[in-house]
Amino acid sequence: MNPSYFRIKVNMKEAVERLCIWNGSDCKEWIETGLSDAVDVSLNENGTWKGTCLYVYEKDGWTIFEDLSGSYSFLEPDEWKKLAAKDELVYAGYNDAIIYAEMVKIQNSTVTKYFLECFDAPEENTNEGDGIADIENWTDVASFVDNDELAYSDHGVVLVF
Repeated sequence: MNPSYFRIKVNMKEAVERLCIWNGSDCKEWIETGLSDAVDVSLNENGTWKGTCLYVYEKDGWTIFEDLSGSYSFLEPDEWKKLAAKDELVYAGYNDAIIYAEMVKIQNSTVTKYFLECFDAPEENTNEGDGIADIENWTDVASFVDNDELAYSDHGVVLVF
């Protein structure tokens, strides 16, 4: 598995507008769909990604962006701070096939957690801050992702950039 997502504690309209500015482009497609069809509507007729694709929904005051096409890994925490601005943001993802996990938490414009573990690049491994407790290895991040009650919705929107 290789799920990854980021969530920001603002409504979906504001979060998507901010994401477009942060990405430096408007989304090319906005497709209302269910989770079970999110990947299918993200692929073109040749079976390749239409672009950077996110499955987006709002839950409990958060907007969650599930990274379908894998375009948001390995961003520096300062980049996430630009998207977060003054709002709370969490980025988390893992890939159990290559032993990789990453997590960033921004709160009050401050990076309170930055974790990276990558089997192929151990010199890059980092574990800084205590903004999310008990994150010591890639399996802790995987457990966080798998157990995050905010990170799931049957209905949402696929954004294609």
